[in-house]
Amino acid sequence: MKNIIRNILIIIILVLLFIKRPYVIKSIINGINLWQNCILPSIFPIMLISDFILNTNLINIISNTIGPIFSKIFRINKCSSYAILMSIISGCPTNAKYIKDLLNMHIIDNNEAIKILSMSLFYNPLLILTITNYLEFHDQVYLIICNLISNLIIGIFNRNIKCNITNNILISKEFNLVNSISNAIDVLLLILGAIITFAALNSLLPINHPLLSGSLEITNGINSINNLDIIYKYKLIFTGILMGFGGFSILTQIKSIFKDTKLDYSIYYKSRIIHITLMITFCYLKII
Repeated sequence: MKNIIRNILIIIILVLLFIKRPYVIKSIINGINLWQNCILPSIFPIMLISDFILNTNLINIISNTIGPIFSKIFRINKCSSYAILMSIISGCPTNAKYIKDLLNMHIIDNNEAIKILSMSLFYNPLLILTITNYLEFHDQVYLIICNLISNLIIGIFNRNIKCNITNNILISKEFNLVNSISNAIDVLLLILGAIITFAALNSLLPINHPLLSGSLEITNGINSINNLDIIYKYKLIFTGILMGFGGFSILTQIKSIFKDTKLDYSIYYKSRIIHITLMITFCYLKII
């Protein structure tokens, strides 16, 4: 039965792709432009910097400075503070790349990986300021801060998830620029593939609503809010909801980075429900 339903859906999508071909092409081009103009320039240099930190003594300095605070509050390894700090700066899905690096170096286990992943759905602040230009500046900053607080609250909710805390000191390795560039490009191409895939699927939707399109790809949904003829406070709430969920595109990008790792994503899904609830609450408190 499942195979029949799947085959029917594939046929429907293929037919729609043929019928709505001009809209699909336009959506794909818009997705490529978004990646080229916003994501690539904002994420690529940060990923090189993160590799430099990871392969030098800087990660030990970060871990020994703020690591004990994170370790005590969230019950995680001190080195995990590096992944959270870099995620706050660069946003998702590069948070998955930082976590995967720690996982590959056997600093954290799978339980801690999903624990950190669930509390690090951050967005590049510059990207948020760019795509939410329909909001007043103080409300843009408010959403960024609320998203930060929401993630930290989720970290406290999940602090009792057991993980192997070792707090080993990392041995510095020689920084290899070529390998760092190659790894960064691999991740960025995964992001590009997910963006254009969900942009194409979004163009096939019969209903054009920001919450629906944003559930597939957050940037498309947020861009659509700008064109929505609704009062200002609902634009703020809709933006908060999309930031709390993140969209299936980001989830796909994260899973692509962890494609060779078995993680229990149920914790991540539950955390998004908490995240959306918190963002709606914060937005409601702002408009009352």
